Amino acid sequence: MDYRYLGSSGLRISTVTMGTQTFGWNIEEKESRRLMSRYADAGGNYFDAADSYNNGESERILGTWLKEQQNRHTYVIGTKVFFPTGEGPNDTGASRKHIFASVDESLKRLGTDYIDVYQIHCYDRRTPIEETLRSLDDLVRMGKVRYLGASNFTPSKLMKAQLTARHEGWTPFTSLQLEYSLLVRSPEWELIPLCHEEGIGTLAWSPLAGGWLTGKYRRDASIPAESRAGRNDRWDDSAETRGTEHAYRVIDALLEIAAETGKPISQISLNWIIQQGKVTAPLMGARTEQQLEQNLNAITWSLTDEQLEKLNNISYIGEPSPYSFIQHYTRK
Repeated sequence: MDYRYLGSSGLRISTVTMGTQTFGWNIEEKESRRLMSRYADAGGNYFDAADSYNNGESERILGTWLKEQQNRHTYVIGTKVFFPTGEGPNDTGASRKHIFASVDESLKRLGTDYIDVYQIHCYDRRTPIEETLRSLDDLVRMGKVRYLGASNFTPSKLMKAQLTARHEGWTPFTSLQLEYSLLVRSPEWELIPLCHEEGIGTLAWSPLAGGWLTGKYRRDASIPAESRAGRNDRWDDSAETRGTEHAYRVIDALLEIAAETGKPISQISLNWIIQQGKVTAPLMGARTEQQLEQNLNAITWSLTDEQLEKLNNISYIGEPSPYSFIQHYTRK
């Protein structure tokens, strides 16, 4: 397993990171712990959770496993705050009240006295960014949090947050979680370049596009009833990038490369993200040990230049104005 620095910080995380969203939902605790142990044995060191995942169960399961390892310092634990954790009017968002209440509950479930990367799960339009950033900075000063991260921020809001933190002398964001895959490449327009310029590490969530890049969906074939798309359990399954002619062209290209390499489509999709080098690491999930092994094996081989070019060209969605205009007139 290779390790990469998270943005301009001195923190190093493994090339593939493990998401725990399904722990306590469609993966039982015993299997969840087995998957975490296998990931750790392979050299993986970054685990990502959120206080809202399965009513806190993913954090609790991760904390139980972490306590058994007796080497907390070896692992980088990231969790998030924003989405509802209760029925009260202040049990959601990025307000000072919700952040302070949530961090203590997360620490308790994780069984640790500090969180390595504490992230705002989504930009909060209802809370002034100054209130959110001051609250997060206080957590760093109190020793409850080591680094700060954002998730699902637009480029302008992310830049505003960084500038505000610098102006006030508060701790800035070290990382950003963003949706990125062969079917979601719009972050390449501005969000990823901004993170590179500002030294912000990037973690790609849903690198397999909610299962669309795993090989289970094929052109002219019925969507499996027990799949995520079949259950319609993803909030944006109606998004333009899924179930469209564009999506099936990408899948067709993946099938061709799978025939050439003998590798699973999911592994090829992860390999593309890793080789692109545009993000720090993909956040992978796994429901079974077989899926985990397939995902881990994405770091053991490389796509050829021709295969990379094929995937880049077939998945390219173009750039809207003004990105296309600026690109056209950029001096050589």
